[in-house]
Amino acid sequence: MPFVELDGAVDGPVKFNYNISTPTESSAASIDPTRPTILFLHGVYLAQETKPAAQFNDVNLRRFNLIGLDLRSYGQTVSRVPDDYSPQIAAQDVSLFMNALQLPPCHIFGLSMGSIVALQLAIDYPDKVLSLFLISPLGLAEPPEVIEGRRIMCEAWVEGCTAEEPDEELMFWGVSGGLELVCKDRHSNLMEALVSNVMQQVAVNWNKDHIREYRMTTLDFIINRKPREKEELSQIKVPVKLLHCLGDVAYSLEYTTEFLNLLKEAGVDASLNTIPEASHFGCCEDAHQVNPILHDFIMNVTKTEVPCAPESVSSPWNVRA
Repeated sequence: MPFVELDGAVDGPVKFNYNISTPTESSAASIDPTRPTILFLHGVYLAQETKPAAQFNDVNLRRFNLIGLDLRSYGQTVSRVPDDYSPQIAAQDVSLFMNALQLPPCHIFGLSMGSIVALQLAIDYPDKVLSLFLISPLGLAEPPEVIEGRRIMCEAWVEGCTAEEPDEELMFWGVSGGLELVCKDRHSNLMEALVSNVMQQVAVNWNKDHIREYRMTTLDFIINRKPREKEELSQIKVPVKLLHCLGDVAYSLEYTTEFLNLLKEAGVDASLNTIPEASHFGCCEDAHQVNPILHDFIMNVTKTEVPCAPESVSSPWNVRA
């Protein structure tokens, strides 16, 4: 996967790991300028390789350009994490990334934690955003019980990782507990594959020498965010689609509906779809339900004709494997 160094990043240098897929290439050097472009912002724990694979494998979605990237401390991105790392800094990173690749305005796909960055990007850099597609959006204050659960998972990893003799069982519990947001069945093949993949990532990116970065990018970034105010949301001038996954064990439908109402009060063109039985990270296990909604949303907000989908595609990670 290629890298690009960001010019002017906070506490730089930052080298973002990313991938571009076009209708004809799984790993392309640049986008097809005749097609809409979707930029994917991943959720907590899940780098680009684990989160959007089911979208990059979808024939209908590959009629668009699809771009995935690893945020700071995730995947293969190389960077420091500043002490004041925030949604504002993360959104600035994404804006600089788009500048570095000379990308046009994009449709932004934000999953859970990625929705925090997507919203900030639309507020701070409106010229970069054509629409927002937010799955399990985190637009309100974090519920107290969810904060407690996130802290327990974080401390389990830290305790297991920093023990004189690493406690692999405790570390595994910390990762698998966090990933229960992903799957309906914690014993499914998908869950086992995700835990294995994420365990490999955290063993490198968040080992005992990088506990600070782990806490900041998996816990503090989420629980310390400020809830969105109507005044700042009124700066969003693009269509917004919210998806709530009805099998979400952490956030209720009322939580997402309250955020929808706040967007509408702010004058935002926002709508909500629900995904039956899907987990918080519904685009992973229930991509067959999410992907058609994403496709139709992009087509509805695109004002130019989009050529038909290719006959077959493969994700960049399948090719690499």
